[in-house]
Amino acid sequence: MLFLAVFCGFLAENQREHLVEHRREKEFMHSMVDDLYRDTAAINRGIRLLENRLKKLDTAIWLYFIQKKPAPAQVAEIGRLSEIGLINVTVQFTDRTSSQLKNSGGMRLVRNKTVADSLTKYWNSIDVINHSWDRTQTYIFDSRRIGYRIFGSFPEFYIQRYIDSSFVVDSSMLLDNSPLLLGEYINHIYKVADSYRGEFYRLLTRQLKLAEDLIFLIKKEYHLK
Repeated sequence: MLFLAVFCGFLAENQREHLVEHRREKEFMHSMVDDLYRDTAAINRGIRLLENRLKKLDTAIWLYFIQKKPAPAQVAEIGRLSEIGLINVTVQFTDRTSSQLKNSGGMRLVRNKTVADSLTKYWNSIDVINHSWDRTQTYIFDSRRIGYRIFGSFPEFYIQRYIDSSFVVDSSMLLDNSPLLLGEYINHIYKVADSYRGEFYRLLTRQLKLAEDLIFLIKKEYHLK
């Protein structure tokens, strides 16, 4: 009789723990969906910023190649456009829930293997994006280092005033207007644009699709609204 009572108590406690873990699992998934919505907003903003940066860099490169010997005003415009194009594009992913799942053994609560695998894939893709951005930042740094030798810290300072939508620039204010240095600068910003377009943009659009698919999957598997 005593054995039966102990055994029943064990079953009751086991059932209680099961219910508690199931409730925690669903709470984690609710929180994860909220984080994913924040991520999609951040990614969309990052994509828009990246498109803007690319447009500026492409225009700066185009200005250089249509002119055999760019005039000081055109050099200054190249500097102004590229300076905008080299501004960092930051995509801040929300790690509120993921940090709890990763660091406190929370992933054991995610019993749905499809969801668990999809979460791991999503987080691994974020790591790839961060590594890609680290590489791109080295290209940006190298471009700025050369740009400072031509324009100084702020290219727009070399633009004195507007007259009929054209720039009037004092060429003596350019630190170094040598064609060789300018060509080197263009090569570097081309590398940044190529990294934006060929890698970073592709990774962000893929991450957006992963986030949207993961939201749909979690809501379906856990019957969330």
